[in-house]
Amino acid sequence: MNEKDKGEFIIPMIVIALSILLYANTYTFKFTTYQKANPQMWPRGILVLLILTSLILIGKMLFSKTGGHTNEEKRKPKIRWHSLLGGVLVLLLYIFLMKYLGYIIATLLFTCCAMLLLGNRNKSQLFVGPILVTAFIFFVFTYAMYVPLPKGIWIFRAFSLMFQ
Repeated sequence: MNEKDKGEFIIPMIVIALSILLYANTYTFKFTTYQKANPQMWPRGILVLLILTSLILIGKMLFSKTGGHTNEEKRKPKIRWHSLLGGVLVLLLYIFLMKYLGYIIATLLFTCCAMLLLGNRNKSQLFVGPILVTAFIFFVFTYAMYVPLPKGIWIFRAFSLMFQ
């Protein structure tokens, strides 16, 4: 293992150590018994995912068949500025429109636009993908974490309330 590989191995180890320390710190959070979801749930979930992804990265480094880095890894990727700026504009528009259109409609539109910006032209994926992403996030935030999402105004509010 060369020096660069050792450095790349140390970083996930530090992330794991800090995640374990922060996870232990979540036991100090105070909460009342009437809350549906306690304040420990979200940080613990993210810390567990962080530990798991770091372990996967360490496993890939330990069991990788190629010792050295290939020329493909050294090439710089070409930056597509129009996609980058388009993505930032779509994200800003999504944030702005969410309070008017509500979470469901704004997220459906945002996901579809993001997929188009990333080059996806498959019509079935452009239809099904945004619906699945929106539904998954909606149910996780609304029913698992009890976080209210923006409902929108006027007719969009009525549409959002149909899913409550």
